[in-house]
Amino acid sequence: MRAVVVDDEEPAREELVWLLEQAGGEVEVVAQASSARAALDVLEAHAEQGVDLIFLDVDMPGVDGVRLAELIRDRDEEPPMVIFVTAYEDYAVDAFDVDAVDYLLKPIRTERLQRALGRARQRRDERRSRMAPRPQSTTPRALERISVEERGVYRVIAVEEILFFEAEDGIVVIQTREARHITDFSLKFLEQNLDGERFFRSHRSYIVQLDAIESIAPWGAGTYRLILDRGADLSVPLARSRASELKALIPWSANVFED
Repeated sequence: MRAVVVDDEEPAREELVWLLEQAGGEVEVVAQASSARAALDVLEAHAEQGVDLIFLDVDMPGVDGVRLAELIRDRDEEPPMVIFVTAYEDYAVDAFDVDAVDYLLKPIRTERLQRALGRARQRRDERRSRMAPRPQSTTPRALERISVEERGVYRVIAVEEILFFEAEDGIVVIQTREARHITDFSLKFLEQNLDGERFFRSHRSYIVQLDAIESIAPWGAGTYRLILDRGADLSVPLARSRASELKALIPWSANVFED
């Protein structure tokens, strides 16, 4: 399992990494972080390869471990599993409210860590079983139209009119050249039911129509903006982890953007 260790104290991080190294190669620590902000940056950097498990200290300056676990859970469709590691018992109830795999008290005993890893392994296998594709007799037809409620009636919008879908505070908004419309759909549903040759998940919060992209602009740190209407200032972000897949769909003829 690919893991990240988050703790504001470096000695505590190093001790846990050492204990995990003794676990027989079952866990690969791919990164460490000393704060909630650094942890979110690490997860974004490893989005393409994925992170299975986070060992998370509860009592950290600023955003604490429980709140960070909530942010990760609400941000990702399949968030990494969380094992809390702390010197305090008082947070146990809050920890399990965010569906933590386990709650380890410092100093960590090897046999207790092994039990926690066993629980994480079992949950990982259950998740993989749920996500395994099931054979289908027919291929679902891609969405061609979507209806949105507008002044008491349902207005039908052809998908070719839609520039992008944006998830904003848990609500998905449709952006056309003329207006924005609130929908009851999730990005996950739309990604599964839109034509994959026409629409592309450019970012965890955006699905964009490929034919609507006018240009691709570098935005720093390996990220880009997809310009849809420069005059109307309409654009969407392209996550660094999604850039290579977009290049396969829209080959970039020059190397001016390459790192």
